[in-house]
Amino acid sequence: HDKTTMASISSSSSPNLLTLILDITPSTWGQRKIIRSAKDKALAAKNKSSAGPATLMDDVLTAILTLGVSFSCLNRDNALVVIAATEYEAAVIYPRKGGEGCMESVVMGGSSGACGERVDAGLLNDYLRLGVAELINRAAERSEKLNAKEGTNGEKSQTAAALNKGAVIASALSIALCTINRFMVAHHAGVSALADTSYSSQRKDDEGILALMGGKSGSSKQQQQQAQNEARGVLSSRALIIQASQDRTSDYNALMNCAFAANKSDIVIDGCFIPSGWKDPSNGKEDPKTSPFLEQIVDQTKGVYLSVPSGAAQVGGALSEVLMSVFLPPPNIRSSMNLPKLNNVDFRARCFETGESIDVAQICNQCLSIFKVKPKDRCLTCGAKVKKRSSSTGGSKRLKVS
Repeated sequence: HDKTTMASISSSSSPNLLTLILDITPSTWGQRKIIRSAKDKALAAKNKSSAGPATLMDDVLTAILTLGVSFSCLNRDNALVVIAATEYEAAVIYPRKGGEGCMESVVMGGSSGACGERVDAGLLNDYLRLGVAELINRAAERSEKLNAKEGTNGEKSQTAAALNKGAVIASALSIALCTINRFMVAHHAGVSALADTSYSSQRKDDEGILALMGGKSGSSKQQQQQAQNEARGVLSSRALIIQASQDRTSDYNALMNCAFAANKSDIVIDGCFIPSGWKDPSNGKEDPKTSPFLEQIVDQTKGVYLSVPSGAAQVGGALSEVLMSVFLPPPNIRSSMNLPKLNNVDFRARCFETGESIDVAQICNQCLSIFKVKPKDRCLTCGAKVKKRSSSTGGSKRLKVS
């Protein structure tokens, strides 16, 4: 990077809030640890170093710690919030409720009145590992209870597991948006940033979903708004989602609603997907290499998306370098940098049961879930009862729920 770019990063007078969402699904990272151990043994026999995939406690948390400390060095008033998500729940793990550097202290800025505080590397490391361990333990306990309770309903358990496989990214993103709004209210002396009449007058009603689909709400207006925020000293907020598990198909509608809300509030959402690169030798099935849902969210909010290459790019500190070089720069200078770009985003509808891309679908008229094949008795997402309707024209039956 040139000197001008680096100077603009370090001299930015506007404080920033980075809300980081981390996928810590135990089944996903447990499988990768097994794969990593087997690969490392084979490579060690040949006197070669590890080639991944990344592990949660050793590689990912270390990279997040490096990114968080580096982010705090850009501006002493920068604030960092970390949210972790399993397949059952999402929770804020930094700052820790009731502990030193708690949320109230970070939001209100303590006695100094500044919005945010220096990120304590020691506290960040301790809270990250403690919070991740607590959530993983709770997820394991809940999995054991569910398996014991639904052991007799094999088919029902398999269907529920298929729908709920993957982290609750939608819940974590909702928490992130609420946290960002809380920061904005505190920074505006108790007045929400959305109540700014000068900002509201610049957005028209027709600059919603249709403008997003047509690509008319481009980065120019976003950059103008960010420039105005910096001139007024307004807190700039963004989110970074680090995902490793497959998309949770039942959360698609909630994710898109969060994306539209973030876009309307000029909140940039970046996405980082960490693939395992594993291929099952028994059936030839590969783990997902990217996240279509995450790609759509990033595209809607004009963020940066990266699928980390498999292999050495995920281990030995390389993941820290990847996160810092791609996601550390603030949005206002990214146009001057050579960052990854999303060229082909798949916006086709996907079946909520199988995750397949489909052209013709059955849609629940209560929760708007999309299915390739009509459910037998109840909607797999909301549980509404399916009513059979006869078709006089001989066409396909539509899904109707009571």
